[in-house]
Amino acid sequence: MSGGLRLCFSAKLGNHPLVAPSVHIRALQKAVEISGGRAALAEHLGVKVAEIEKWLSAKIEIPRETFLRIVDIIIDELAGGESDPGEPPSPRFSASSPYRDCD
Repeated sequence: MSGGLRLCFSAKLGNHPLVAPSVHIRALQKAVEISGGRAALAEHLGVKVAEIEKWLSAKIEIPRETFLRIVDIIIDELAGGESDPGEPPSPRFSASSPYRDCD
């Protein structure tokens, strides 16, 4: 299965209870690791450590905007910190029309 097909499949699942939390929690765990701990990530995101704990335990969902900031942290790490946070995302993967090329 190619990366594009996988993205389409994931997009069609939406917030399926068995898929979305796993992806969100894995991304959150990676952001905690990159940031140097839960307290550092909480400070970076402007939330309390208790919120991070609730998200990690799947007691509450990570707000969409916060999740996108978490993804930005991961992308910046993968890119070596070279990405420009003011740069808009590619139209193909924009938040307003995710995976629109999959239809």
